[in-house]
Amino acid sequence: MAGTDERDDRARSGRAARTERRRAARSRAERELAELRFVEVPETADSAFWRTAVGLSIALAVGTGASWAALLIAAIVGDEALWQLSHELDVEAFLRATVLPLFGLAAALAITIPLLGALDVAAALRLLERHASAEPGQVPSSVHRARLAILPARHVRRAALVVAVIAMAVGGFCLLFALIDDEGRTPIVWTIIGVSLVAVLGWLVVRSSLVSVEERQEYRRAVLEAGWADTVTVADLSEQRRREASTAIEPPPQLLPTFTRRIDRAIVVAACALGAAVAIWFVSVWLRQPCRRCDERYFDDPIERLIDGLSLWGGVAIACAMVVTAALVVVRLVLMRRVEVGAMRWVADGRPRRVPGEVAESMLLGPRAGLWTSRLIVAVFAPFAAFVVLAALVDPELPLGGVAVAIALAVAVAAPVVAALVGLADLRSAARERNVLRAVLSPGDPDAASIAVRDAAEQRARAKRARRAQRRGRG
Repeated sequence: MAGTDERDDRARSGRAARTERRRAARSRAERELAELRFVEVPETADSAFWRTAVGLSIALAVGTGASWAALLIAAIVGDEALWQLSHELDVEAFLRATVLPLFGLAAALAITIPLLGALDVAAALRLLERHASAEPGQVPSSVHRARLAILPARHVRRAALVVAVIAMAVGGFCLLFALIDDEGRTPIVWTIIGVSLVAVLGWLVVRSSLVSVEERQEYRRAVLEAGWADTVTVADLSEQRRREASTAIEPPPQLLPTFTRRIDRAIVVAACALGAAVAIWFVSVWLRQPCRRCDERYFDDPIERLIDGLSLWGGVAIACAMVVTAALVVVRLVLMRRVEVGAMRWVADGRPRRVPGEVAESMLLGPRAGLWTSRLIVAVFAPFAAFVVLAALVDPELPLGGVAVAIALAVAVAAPVVAALVGLADLRSAARERNVLRAVLSPGDPDAASIAVRDAAEQRARAKRARRAQRRGRG
């Protein structure tokens, strides 16, 4: 009998121990669930540098095209309506001297941007691997996970393809020139053809060798995504619980998405006015020369005065629209910075709160003032300064002056440096500020694609309700 009682006591103690272990495991899982959250991963020095470099190189490419288009418009307006001033400044010769630098910059940027993209993604891959091992309870936001969409090897393959295309174009032109004209059979031409052939063969070799590299990078990305597969869903549920447990607080007016709606509409109107001015100016160009190979046409008055007027006032309208658009963009940047500072002041107490989804999304995914300021610095100042320096090298007879070239060289060097410093500082502050917002608001993991799908669904729902209301009114 005593043995039976002893066995019963051991069974009860065993059940109690198992129950205690289950409770401990459940409480541990609940703590892990409560601690799991989405974060903005702080950038390391190399990842921040390469990420900034990619954005600035794209901004430089856009600014280069826009700057050369502005030079072309200025040259045509000067030739049509301000001939004497254009002749004194030698605008047409300056424009011709920028053609070769334009193609050189375009080719260099077409190669550089994919290479910088490869370095950026490689740094991001290392950053996220270190973060996954060091902070398993912190899930990178959708913005960081999306940086691995295109692997570094794929970027390098694109850069190699650009080199091959340029080599085929240049080499093919030189070969055609050598076959058609005896003067083209020079050592320089044959050297260019040989280098082009080597570049194309090198592309074929690099393309095949990068396949294995891409497979290894694909495996590393798959390991990270496998770790995120479950934690993303759990972290979203955890943040939803924290959000529902928080108190709903109305944010200040400057944090609402409608705060910048007027200035955004004004920028759209100014951009449309700029497009209309360009279209009006293009009418004068078409009337003067309908096609590229057509001869220039001249008319009797008043048609000739109309063409000159369209060219002059179209150019003036373009300049005015550009100034107005630039001023509105500056105002928009100031408002963006006000929103960022206001958001930090609003959550400075660290108290959890619940806000409408669109408010949190605009603060987490909206454009950053520092980021866009850095890109505008490069896009506005660097291309024209580079054109001045390169044009002086191409055509030393241009009346530019040593002081002007020196100033342009200083601007061409200083603009990317200043823009990089501003961009790097904004990347660090963006991660810090958005993590503070995430800790207070528990917004989940919004991303641009899901927001676009949701907005489209809401728009369709509103349209359906409007149609039903119309049918009821007719009935």
